[in-house]
Amino acid sequence: MKAKLQAGKAVVGTIVTMNNATSLRIIGQAGFDYLLIDTQHAPLDIGGLNEIVLGLGPTESEIVIRVAYNKPWLINQVLDVGADGVIVPLVNTREEAENAVSAAKYPPDGVRSWGPKIPEKYASPPGYWARANNELMVLPQIESVQAVENLDEILSVKGLDGIMIGPTDLTLSMGHPQMFPPELPEVDEMIQHILAKCKEHKVPFGHFTSTLEVAEKWIRRGGQIATLQSDQAFMATAAGEALSKVNDLLAEVQPGA
Repeated sequence: MKAKLQAGKAVVGTIVTMNNATSLRIIGQAGFDYLLIDTQHAPLDIGGLNEIVLGLGPTESEIVIRVAYNKPWLINQVLDVGADGVIVPLVNTREEAENAVSAAKYPPDGVRSWGPKIPEKYASPPGYWARANNELMVLPQIESVQAVENLDEILSVKGLDGIMIGPTDLTLSMGHPQMFPPELPEVDEMIQHILAKCKEHKVPFGHFTSTLEVAEKWIRRGGQIATLQSDQAFMATAAGEALSKVNDLLAEVQPGA
């Protein structure tokens, strides 16, 4: 994922919500560039998170975990259980972005404490130590007017591997009361401004796009990171589409039934 982003390519992932052995193995082998586990808005403790990471098994997808808050110990924990990258919410200033990067890096580049649980993906423990600072990803979220006002300073922080837009919180921060508004022109314009700044600073732009249509829109505009639906959403969509086709078939072969 990081190599693709550095080469200017787009990556697409999905959100993992179910701690179930079968569903984890299926989504782990689906082929997404990354799998996002959210600890900010999900009832997950570190034990449950560890179970999900282990349940995904050997997967070529990167595991990206969103922490609950921009605190060093939270970032340290999720990297220790096996995250390849961390999304840090509510980053509003340069200092907060610097703190997020520092928490994710071992000395001398940061303050991360040693204790990875499954470093095998990056070689033996000594190998992990040598590679972690360069290969693990730090992705702060831009989701407030204050963050946009400080965007040039935030995007200038060394060690950022991209940013993620929090579209709903950004919309609320702009003073719009709807939780899930339609395409508001002023919000679209704000996100487009963020994208332009990301291009200017050569920092990959990411978006919690949810639907394929939104993902396509921002990838075509030059965005590089799109999060598409979730494991539960894919299951519900597939089941709904199959049932709709079955009902159409029954209506055709059993008219009036």
